[in-house]
Amino acid sequence: MFCIDIFNINTRMQCEILEYKYQNEWDLDNFLSDQSFNSNIDPSWPLVVATMTHVTPSNDVNTISQFLSGKKRGKPSQVYYANSNATASYIGSKLGLIGPSFHIHAACAGTLYSLYLAAMMSLDLQTPVVVFAGDNFNVDYQIWMFNSYGALDQATGLPFDKSSKGLRMGVGSSMFIVKHPSVKSKLDVKAVIKSFSFYTRSDLLVAPGTSDDILGHFSHIDYKSIELWNAHATGTPTGDIIEYEFFSKTCKHDIPIISYKGHIGHCMSAAGGMEIGMMLDDRKANLLRPNLIPTEKIANDDRIITESTSFTYRKILKTSLAFGGKTVVSEIDLN
Repeated sequence: MFCIDIFNINTRMQCEILEYKYQNEWDLDNFLSDQSFNSNIDPSWPLVVATMTHVTPSNDVNTISQFLSGKKRGKPSQVYYANSNATASYIGSKLGLIGPSFHIHAACAGTLYSLYLAAMMSLDLQTPVVVFAGDNFNVDYQIWMFNSYGALDQATGLPFDKSSKGLRMGVGSSMFIVKHPSVKSKLDVKAVIKSFSFYTRSDLLVAPGTSDDILGHFSHIDYKSIELWNAHATGTPTGDIIEYEFFSKTCKHDIPIISYKGHIGHCMSAAGGMEIGMMLDDRKANLLRPNLIPTEKIANDDRIITESTSFTYRKILKTSLAFGGKTVVSEIDLN
């Protein structure tokens, strides 16, 4: 297992989504034991895990925050065994996978990073790949950490809402079976990620860079063909404004921009996976969920929709404008 960082790359690498699932809670063992999903997995397939969460192999082991706060005591070895690589090993073990396992740590852009790596692995090994992206950040230490950045607003935290002063933390897990188009599979293709574009500003902590910075690196995208903008939009004033500026400077036509984080909160590494999964569910239901904005939009633009619409969209732009200057943008075609 290893960690990976990708800086400035624009690639037409394609990733086909065969199966997906997600949940807006942290119940890892039950999530990983779903046989209706797992029955499609071959044990030899590689695994890519995107997470910043540290879990222990057993539910009865003390969490780090409980141990450090003195609420519970246990053997320190039990606590400090918890790390991200152990999480990846644990997930692989629960899924019964014996192939290679890789851990990605790319903040809330982790899902798109992991899907890109999975597509490259699939091309190289000529096999499907399992991708897990998930985090449980509703624990004492992480809440304190984001509060220290001035980035948290659990009371509101709604994307594109003018009253929001920070993100609303959520938890969740998402999982995919994916492949490169050259790989054969008995499973039907549900969506095709047509490209991945990465832009990293290593000097930033809690912002993705300016909208002009981002646009300058992603000017190659055919924005005129985009029919739906599936936004990252964190609920933070800085993040939302940068994303809206990026949208308004590139898309002059009448398309909706939505952020599912209003419905689920910001689920960190799971966020992109859950937002792709929710979009695919919306397509099945033929109903696009709108932004949840109880007060006032950050801009007077009807494209920031607040009412449901029928789902007629086939060409999607999925963005992940993440903390730590990590930004990934992908074009997705829905079948």
